[in-house]
Amino acid sequence: MRPTFLAFQTASRALAASKAHIDITGNNIANVNTEGFTRQRVDLSSISSSSYTQRYAVPGATMGYGVEVSGITQTRDPFLDSRFRTQNAEAAQYDTILKGLNDLEGIFDEIENAGLQSEMSNFINQLQILSQSPTSADFALVARTAAQKVTQILNIYSHQTEQVREQQIFDLENVVIDNDFNTTVKGIASLNQQIREEVTHGNVPNELYDKRNLLIDKLSALAPIRVTTQPEKISEGLTIENLNISLVDPTSGTTIGLVQNGLYNTLTTAEKDGELRIQINQSFGDAPKDITAYITSGTIKGHLDLINGRGAYATGAQNTFRGTLYYKSAMDTFAGNFAQLMNTINDPHSAGNLELFESNDGSPITSGNIRISQAWMDDPNHITTTDVIPTPENPTPGGADNILQMIAALNGKMDFRMDPKNPLSPVLFSGTTGEYLSGLSGELALDVELNTNFSDTANNVLYTLSTSRDAISGVSLDEEGINLMAYQKSYNAAARYFTVLDEAVDKIINGMGIVGR
Repeated sequence: MRPTFLAFQTASRALAASKAHIDITGNNIANVNTEGFTRQRVDLSSISSSSYTQRYAVPGATMGYGVEVSGITQTRDPFLDSRFRTQNAEAAQYDTILKGLNDLEGIFDEIENAGLQSEMSNFINQLQILSQSPTSADFALVARTAAQKVTQILNIYSHQTEQVREQQIFDLENVVIDNDFNTTVKGIASLNQQIREEVTHGNVPNELYDKRNLLIDKLSALAPIRVTTQPEKISEGLTIENLNISLVDPTSGTTIGLVQNGLYNTLTTAEKDGELRIQINQSFGDAPKDITAYITSGTIKGHLDLINGRGAYATGAQNTFRGTLYYKSAMDTFAGNFAQLMNTINDPHSAGNLELFESNDGSPITSGNIRISQAWMDDPNHITTTDVIPTPENPTPGGADNILQMIAALNGKMDFRMDPKNPLSPVLFSGTTGEYLSGLSGELALDVELNTNFSDTANNVLYTLSTSRDAISGVSLDEEGINLMAYQKSYNAAARYFTVLDEAVDKIINGMGIVGR
């Protein structure tokens, strides 16, 4: 027969379990608006009455000793966490790219409206006017001014594109890497140590878990990561889950350690061959110094695409995304081929001193350094009006055939080569100057539209995963309110159990053995 007073222990445990449920439910409700809070639950286990010695006891019905609160745990789904963090990196990458492309679009949108294409049209119109009076100094001066505006707006586009690239480099180095990435991995490593200490002393650091999960979610937006746990047995009956984070390249399967217990690796940047590279400073692990190739998504990848993307100008393993380097190179190609075309027509016999355009530093002509030649600045009539070789009988031929040839060349199709001075250089585009500029602007518009679609899709998927995760880990006031009523009833029932036991014991002590007295 079970001892009478043992039932009070069962009732006491029932009260304690119900009280724990009520306390945890209240804590959940209190933190309904706390960022990163994970809904908690009480883990219960039934206390068994079985033991080794009972194997030899007289057979009979036995019952347990009630319930025991075995722990307070968080309701999370590791699979959803992993999917959310992978998708978070993809969404952050497209969001970063889209912001950078919008900055570029703000520059190149003016090509067709009041920008380069308008100035090119004005230059051609001034050449047509000059062709009617090729010896007029006034018309020659106006034509030179129109050409100078073309070079100046090319300089502006080059400068503004370079500013976009410099801003992307600044944001990547100072905001994303120094402030966000390195601070986050350091914070996770510090929390790992705090959690280890708390668990070792028998505490349940759920709030620290929430802080760490918030930092992991933040880190997942910066680069593709993989979170793993490794059990470590501290003592008999105590095992700690050590959390490790690695940078993962899904294509090659390569993993590079970022956080290992209390250790962490940070990132830095370096310039190499005109590109920005990502390097890792290792306090543990063995990985290559340059890890640029292993960053395949996230905010860092978005910045790298914008900074290093060369598009059709990429060679070997260079970045093929159409980023700032691509659009700057495209404008350099236009400037170089435009200058080469005009210089060749103006100097049909390669005299070498009749060029209309030159660079301001003696290097090959680009959109950033193109300018009116000094000879043309000194003499507005520097334009060769005819390709007839002067003779003693006609020392200053004044025909307009050269000017008309310039107009025809600017309005007609031409080959835009990677190296304008090399006739064997690859042709990047064949068409008129207007078609080239319209095509460049259209390319950028398509890039913006494409990445807008990618961003919208990635963020919609991310929102769906976030909603699914919140359905498990988030706090629902309706659900917690129902739980509160249920646990209140179980608490009242346990209290009633105490009352019944008290009445039964009172009957045994004070009511038994007095019958017939």
